[in-house]
Amino acid sequence: MRILVFGAGALGSFVGGMLSQNNDVVLIGRREHVETIEENGLTITGKTEIVVHPKAKESVDGNEKPDWVLVATKSYDTEDAMRTLSPLFKDAVFLSLQNGLGNEDIISRYAPRVLGGTTSHGITKVGAGRIIHAGLGRTVLGNYQGAEDSVSIIADALNGSGIETEITSDIRREIWKKAIVNAGINPLTAITGQKNGFILENSDLEMTLEAICEEAVQVANAHGIDISVEESIEQTKEVARLTADNKSSMLQDIEGGKRTEIDSICGAIMTLGMEKEIPTPVNSSLMAIIKGIEASQE
Repeated sequence: MRILVFGAGALGSFVGGMLSQNNDVVLIGRREHVETIEENGLTITGKTEIVVHPKAKESVDGNEKPDWVLVATKSYDTEDAMRTLSPLFKDAVFLSLQNGLGNEDIISRYAPRVLGGTTSHGITKVGAGRIIHAGLGRTVLGNYQGAEDSVSIIADALNGSGIETEITSDIRREIWKKAIVNAGINPLTAITGQKNGFILENSDLEMTLEAICEEAVQVANAHGIDISVEESIEQTKEVARLTADNKSSMLQDIEGGKRTEIDSICGAIMTLGMEKEIPTPVNSSLMAIIKGIEASQE
């Protein structure tokens, strides 16, 4: 299959790199990263040990004819990404594996065929052309809009490349579940500067994780998403355990002095809670703290 990965950061590079073993993959990313991949390949270490050689370049040039596009940008760049990818709307299926809530809705305003997806693999980019696969996770795909016929084809491609993938008939529920996991792990690790497993080693942080999940589940339920508090807490702790040695994407962003995705995670939970008059004091506080850290780095 011909696959374009738009946003070759940690996760995009991992998924695109694994897919490149059996498919024609083009990664779109930053100059130093793509130049290193073009020259030396992409080195993946940790849970996966491999060097792969996808094509890599800085921008879309109009010569791409992908069967499907993986959108792997930060959530705040989704709108701009879709404007850039407009020549591909007609023929390609679009898949998001991004963090947060709302990405698939933005993509669906532009592209007629859209898949939603989630993954909890722990990936850290440690340098140009180098990523660490620090934690195994679950990957789930489902039709979001007009792409029913493509779900199994793309899931088979991922499974065939070593990324174990399930199919769901309710991808919106899975996206919410992943967003709650992100809310429970990412800001706490970003604030403390610790890896994911540290949350479960500290009783105060573990209690905060539980409070985050409880608030978020109330909001999800109010918006018609059937998730239980117990299920959400259990899943979030399980992801923290499986990715204990991983630095969350939000911690990586803070360490790099970059903008985080807090708006589409805790911020989205807060906003959607306000729509239903559900208070979310813990998520709101985490949103304010992360925003404060971002401002202090400007």
